[in-house]
This record gives sequence, C-alpha cells and structure tokens, in this order.
Amino acid sequence: MDSNLNVLETKVLEAVELIKELRSENQRLTNRNGELEGLVTEMEARLGGLEEEATRLNHELEEASQQAGNVEDYEEKRKEIEDKVGGLLEKLEALG
Repeated sequence: MDSNLNVLETKVLEAVELIKELRSENQRLTNRNGELEGLVTEMEARLGGLEEEATRLNHELEEASQQAGNVEDYEEKRKEIEDKVGGLLEKLEALG
C-alpha cells in the first residue's frame, strides 16, 4: 500500500510540476502573442502609409508624363515658328 501511495505521490508531484511549466509557457506565449499583435498593427499602419505614398507618387508621375507631353508639343510648335520666321527672314533678305 505504501508503494502505491509513493507512486501516486510521485505522479501527482510530476503533474503539479508539469502544470506549473505549462502555465509558465502559456504566459510566455500570451505575452509573445501580444507583442506580435502590436507588431502587426504597426506594420498595417506602415503599409497604409506606404500605399498612400505610392498613390501620391503615381499621381505625380502621371502629371509629369502629361507635362512631358506638353513640352514635346511646345517644342514642335517652336520648331514650326522658327522655320516660318527663318523663311520670312530669307524672303526679306532677298528683297533687300
């Protein structure tokens, strides 16, 4: 009977120790989960900021492309005017 009590006592003590270890591990994991949730929240905020920045930069790029197209148009018109003025100057020189 004593040996059965000793075996039972040993098993209960092992179970108590295992429960302590599991509670400690559970607390550690709960803390880590909180840290990771905070990190996820921070990353989501950063991602939102990056998405806004990407949208802004895309808008600026579209505007710059449009302005580049306008510059090309103005350059073509400038060349046309230069050619016409050159032709008119040649005609004036021929008269004079």
